[in-house]
Amino acid sequence: MSNRNKTTDKIKESLTKMLEKTPIDDITATALCEHAKVNRATFYYHYDSVKDVFVEIEKQVENEFAQWISQSTFTVDGAPQKSFYVTFFEFVARNIGVCRMLLGAQRRSEFLMRAMEAGRTKVVSTMTKLFPDCPASKMEYYYIFVSNGFLGLLEYWLNSGMRESINEIADIGERVSYLGIGFLQDKNN
Repeated sequence: MSNRNKTTDKIKESLTKMLEKTPIDDITATALCEHAKVNRATFYYHYDSVKDVFVEIEKQVENEFAQWISQSTFTVDGAPQKSFYVTFFEFVARNIGVCRMLLGAQRRSEFLMRAMEAGRTKVVSTMTKLFPDCPASKMEYYYIFVSNGFLGLLEYWLNSGMRESINEIADIGERVSYLGIGFLQDKNN
């Protein structure tokens, strides 16, 4: 690993840690440099601002998320595999500072909007195969309901100090999702 990568990794790791407790708008370059144990000249050699560091982290998280969602699979009955939920919450735990930032005041960040669209594409595609007679509008309502509920679950878990283990919260997400799937089977609506 090059010195540049070591330095930028230290800066990004420090910002991620700081984001666990401090909003990004309250993090100064000086505080970040102190936390990362790099001098300001080194910081400014690599970045123009703290927000530039965050944008780079956000891109890395988005790439990891895109890889994760493209690999996630569903069982034959359409339910996400247990590993889907566990790997999702592991992903969140690895990126807790960034996830808190994205779910907090900027809940409608561009990253979150792209992640929601990627999730919608995956879920609607899978559910359309399982429920070919289900109208597209009903499928959209299902996704909106489940995805916003899932975001709420995630936000609550993060804000309550991640009291449940990854396996426990994954189990909760799985059970809630299974109960919601009955909506697609109801031919009356």
